[in-house]
Amino acid sequence: MSEQFEGEIKMSFVERNGRTIAKDTYHRGNSRISSEIPTTGSIPYYFLISTGGGYVEGEKYLQQITLADNTHAILTTQTPNYIYKCENRLVTTQDNVVKVGENAVLEYYLDETIPYRHACYQQDTEISLGKGSKLILTDGLTSGWSPDDEPFQYRQVGVKTRITVDGHLVYNDYLLVNPEDEEMFELGFFEGHKTFNSVVLIDPAIDAAMVEDMRKYMKTVETTSVFGMSLLESDGLVFRIMGSSAHNNRKVMWAFINYYREKIEHYDPIDLRKSDHLEA
Repeated sequence: MSEQFEGEIKMSFVERNGRTIAKDTYHRGNSRISSEIPTTGSIPYYFLISTGGGYVEGEKYLQQITLADNTHAILTTQTPNYIYKCENRLVTTQDNVVKVGENAVLEYYLDETIPYRHACYQQDTEISLGKGSKLILTDGLTSGWSPDDEPFQYRQVGVKTRITVDGHLVYNDYLLVNPEDEEMFELGFFEGHKTFNSVVLIDPAIDAAMVEDMRKYMKTVETTSVFGMSLLESDGLVFRIMGSSAHNNRKVMWAFINYYREKIEHYDPIDLRKSDHLEA
C-alpha cells in the first residue's frame, strides 16, 4: 500500500479449471472495485469506480492490473473521468500499469476524460502483453465543461499510452492538448469537433485483409462522427473517432468493437450496463 495515491486499485486474474477468476481485488482511498457483474458469457467483468465523482487538483491515482497466462477479463471505468479545476496548476494524475500473460485477453474500456475549466491532467498507461495475447483498449477526450458552456477551457491534458508485446514496442502514443496556447478547432487538433475517442486492438491475427473487412462494415454505420483506422507496424490496429458528442462517438466505437468481438473473435455479446446519455 502506498500513501502517495488518493485512490489505488490492484487486481489480478488467474486460470482455474478452464475459467478465469479474480485472485486479488485490492482497493484503497477514493477507488473501489465493483462485485463481479453478470454477463451473458463466462468472462469476469468488473467496474473500476472513483467514489468522489471526479478527480481534484493534485490528486494521484493508480491502477495495477495483472492477467496470468490463458485468462480473459473485462474491466471498465464506471463513468467518464471528470477532472475538476486546478486553480493552482497542480497536475492531477492517473497511472495505469497492466501486465497480461501469454495467450490471455484483456478488454480494458476506459471512458473518455472530461476536464473542467482550468483543469490540468496527465494519464499514463503502460501495458505489457505476453506472446499470443490480445487487447481491446479504449479512451477518449472531450472539449470539457465550463460554467458558460464554452468548449476547451481546460489548461492542459496529456494522455500517454505505451504497449509492448513479448518485450517489443508496438504502440507509443501521446495525445497532448493545451487549449491556452492552441486553437483546438483548427486543422490538426479537433477540427471543428468536440469529442475524440480511440480503440486500440492488439491481436497477432490482425492483417490488411481484416482491416479492409472492418472498413467495409463500418461504412454501413450511419453517423455524423468521422472515423478511420490504421494498421500498426505489427500485432494490431488503431481506430479513431471524432464527433459532436461522446454519445455519437460511443455508438460508432461500439459498432466497431462488437464487430470485432462477435464476428471475428466469436465472443459472447456483452452488456456493460452503463448509462449512455452523456452529451459532453
